[in-house]
Amino acid sequence: MKEPRRIESVPGRPARRVLEADLCVVGAGAAGVSAAVEAGRLGLRVVLVDSLAQIGGQSVNGLIGTLCGFFSMGDAPYQLSYGFAADVLADLQAAGALAWRPGRRSFVGLYDEHELAGSYARHLRAAGVEVVLGAVLAEAQREGDRLRRIDAWTRHGPLSVTARCFVDASGDAALGALAGATLQQAELPVYGTRMFSIAGLGRPVPTRAAVIERLEQAAPRYGLARRDGFVFEFPGRDLCLVNLTHFQTPLDAVAMSRVALEARSEIDRVMAFLRGEFPQAFGGARIQSVGQPGVRQTRGIAALRTLSTAQVRSGERLPDAIGRCAWPIEFHGREEGVHWETFGDEHITWIPLGAMVARDLRNLVAAGRCVDAEPFALGAIRVIGPCMAMGAAAAAAAFLGDDLHALDVAKVQALVADNLERRDPGPAA
Repeated sequence: MKEPRRIESVPGRPARRVLEADLCVVGAGAAGVSAAVEAGRLGLRVVLVDSLAQIGGQSVNGLIGTLCGFFSMGDAPYQLSYGFAADVLADLQAAGALAWRPGRRSFVGLYDEHELAGSYARHLRAAGVEVVLGAVLAEAQREGDRLRRIDAWTRHGPLSVTARCFVDASGDAALGALAGATLQQAELPVYGTRMFSIAGLGRPVPTRAAVIERLEQAAPRYGLARRDGFVFEFPGRDLCLVNLTHFQTPLDAVAMSRVALEARSEIDRVMAFLRGEFPQAFGGARIQSVGQPGVRQTRGIAALRTLSTAQVRSGERLPDAIGRCAWPIEFHGREEGVHWETFGDEHITWIPLGAMVARDLRNLVAAGRCVDAEPFALGAIRVIGPCMAMGAAAAAAAFLGDDLHALDVAKVQALVADNLERRDPGPAA
């Protein structure tokens, strides 16, 4: 090969790249990718924007490892979410990257995050979605009660996206905040987790009950505040994921960066605990990888309605329901532990469209953990299965019009009917 010539230049201010779309989705996690893919399949021009350099949000980069909320509870659990959600499950299954295990009278899937990212990418390409990664929101421009444009900065220069509808799937209502929408959040902090994986395992790997029992006795000796959590082993692999840390997730860049740096010392203390208390399983184990700081609940939009904890507990089927979930209330409101509320067999939480549509902006819809729900209620619907269902509903809403306050709910429900009525049997049925 002939060596190319070296050239010099003095670049001026980079030109702004402007994209036009029917729908702009902010946030490329499970909810945002679902919204983008489903909208593309409906024929919309879609731009998907994320501040990270790769797709997947926490479902890929947080090393979560578990797919929750996809099945009902009971003796014969059935699938709750379909469309893009079902396609992703099929992709993982075909790749041998998904193993279902029973848990909480339902099924939890253990998955490979790299295969999940690959599935996301294939479906985004097939749906014709324009994806822009590494784009940090800078401004949102509105006219009255309509959002018209977002401006972002990338390492290659400024970017603007104009659209008739927008989806806030950022997880923290970042788009709603820039647009001046009314926001809501729990009055007390909700704790996140830094997941990590370990290899070089011995046997047997301790059960969740054994880990919690030992934490109750020994956590202070290792400087650990959290008294519950678990490790879970991937079938057929020399790999465990560890969920034993807790940290606050402030909505401040400097403070959150400090949290990210300090998390490693807590991980080291957790490893000392595992090696010291379970030497047979973890005496020779090593850390293989560490996920990005996992955020559970921070802030969301104030919507046309709020999903209440009473509605979750009762299982009331709401008239504007667009999706289902059967996950317990899981609220991480204390450093030392988790508040769990489990429900009986066949209990369903119905997710309302009104909790997704911004009160202040007629063309902004949220999906994922920044919808409007009371804190405990959000703890029951923020897992991956219902987040994908919310993404599908956001796409359906945008397909039907740009005044989301005047939507015919029945038409939205018709487009997501499988996520309301279909009951394919679960993995063990």
